[in-house]
Amino acid sequence: MKSPRFWIGIIISLVCLYFAFQGIQFDKVMEALRDFNYLWLIPASIVFLVSYVARVFRWQLLFVPQRVRTNGVFHALNIGYFLSNILPARLGDLVRAYLIGQMENVSKARALSTVVVERLSDGLAVVVLLAITALFVPNIPDVAKQGALGVAAGGIAGIVFLLALSFQKERGLRLLRRLTGWIPFAQNPRLWGILDSLIDGFAILRSPRPLIGVGLWALIAWITGGIMWWVVMIGMNLQTDGSLLPLQAAFLAMTITSLAVIVPSSPGYIGVFHFGVQVTLNTVFGVDKSAALSYAFIIHAFTYVWLIVLGIYSMWHEGLTYQRLQNIEQVTAQSETK
Repeated sequence: MKSPRFWIGIIISLVCLYFAFQGIQFDKVMEALRDFNYLWLIPASIVFLVSYVARVFRWQLLFVPQRVRTNGVFHALNIGYFLSNILPARLGDLVRAYLIGQMENVSKARALSTVVVERLSDGLAVVVLLAITALFVPNIPDVAKQGALGVAAGGIAGIVFLLALSFQKERGLRLLRRLTGWIPFAQNPRLWGILDSLIDGFAILRSPRPLIGVGLWALIAWITGGIMWWVVMIGMNLQTDGSLLPLQAAFLAMTITSLAVIVPSSPGYIGVFHFGVQVTLNTVFGVDKSAALSYAFIIHAFTYVWLIVLGIYSMWHEGLTYQRLQNIEQVTAQSETK
């Protein structure tokens, strides 16, 4: 709580909540929540678990050629996501890297590099899906479509750049040092140490078979995630012009919101998540603001509860208390600031 980033995130969340509630009719929100067919959460849960399993297998592949147990990856991931939902600055990622290192005898640098690569693969999958979805949504202005394609192209270019660095690490780092020699911030040794670990993590890019597997699991995770968002829309009977919202509405809301929550916010992305969903559905598909906000509440609570349940289960399975996890979080956070 002493970190400026924490309070900046709280302020951003409050501002987003303020705008999300502008023009809202609370009686319509409550009516939408009452009328939601909660039986649709059963198929939504099945699709959610498929998406989650894909994330487990993807992270496991990132450790190639080292073999790590699926069970260990599953529990470390559960605990990491659990902590990221209740702690600021996504500290759960640091904790799960620490835990997988203890469980599977993986070096901390190696574990952290896989987390970074995993996040980058998420970002790439999101921008690619956003670009593809934008092409099939007629209500999006051309400038927005071009922006989505530009973001996707930038993400792909970044991956290609890191791939080139992974093949020519020493030469690439020397070139980067020369190009950034005039920037004071770029002379920080810790920054170059992080970049060095990141490049090591991209060693998997030199192995075609694991790379294809990581890409496929990432796509499965996000495609099934989009289907889960659509199933919840069906349960809510979310409509525009008298027709149920199409599948691309779910994918567009998911991808835009996933990019929006990159900005600092409160734990659990409260406010930023809800505002992103509401703005997307209201401006692009003409969904009533109150209905769109109700949907944001449901989809956020649904995923949040699942991650909390899985996290608590893995804490129990591994014999970890919350106090022990807090100690681990403090150790990892302090090591990152050194």
